[in-house]
Amino acid sequence: MGGPRTFNIELQILSKIFTGGPERRSEFIRDTGLIGSLRWWYEALIRGLGGTACDPSESECEGIRHCDACELFGCSGWSRKFIFRSCEESDETLKIQITELRRVEDVELALLNRTLRIIENYGALGAKLAHRDYGIINIKENDLDDFRLEKSMLQSYLKKQGSHTDNPNLKRFIFIKKPDPRFVKGLKNDCSFLKGSKNKGNRYFYKKPPGNRLFAYAAEDEYHQLRKCAGKKAKTWEEVKKQIFGKNF
Repeated sequence: MGGPRTFNIELQILSKIFTGGPERRSEFIRDTGLIGSLRWWYEALIRGLGGTACDPSESECEGIRHCDACELFGCSGWSRKFIFRSCEESDETLKIQITELRRVEDVELALLNRTLRIIENYGALGAKLAHRDYGIINIKENDLDDFRLEKSMLQSYLKKQGSHTDNPNLKRFIFIKKPDPRFVKGLKNDCSFLKGSKNKGNRYFYKKPPGNRLFAYAAEDEYHQLRKCAGKKAKTWEEVKKQIFGKNF
């Protein structure tokens, strides 16, 4: 059977990764901030694929009754399946090591890999997603690329149990490369719900170069308006899914 497996990932940091700290300063990269960001995107992906993902801040997941996201990342009474370690070798290089605590299913590793690819190509990594200067990465080496993912594997894996929150959901995201800042300003004015509400943060995220991208999401009853305002320059989840998962997924 062998012992616990370890997977190595090397990232090129294109713009500073913020992971929090005392007085909201981020003097070095913290594993907890990276795990939180990975989980946020993983949850959005799981929802977009038809699975369940709770809001960890108000989750009812516990023990063996938990959502599909908690299956990998853990909850009360159900520990995370892996140890996560990072090492900032320079201002431009971040190495990540993921080691099994319990057996991680190949489908989970494949989903985690797709999560990283979405972040690399369309999103951002770390806290303060709304800050235009933070979070752009390029994946240089990735042991998780070895894990394939097929529809049948996913259908067998997703259990649809436990607590569930419907947003953020990649089905209701839009992604735009190289948006004009004036367009970004117009979009958030035309779709005022993107500015968030009390106790809820922004739902649009604009990154200046080198990332130069916009990603945003809406509730189910708002998404038609977001699509209409974003226009043809915006990619939908279905288009992004074909790139990340393949045309036949």
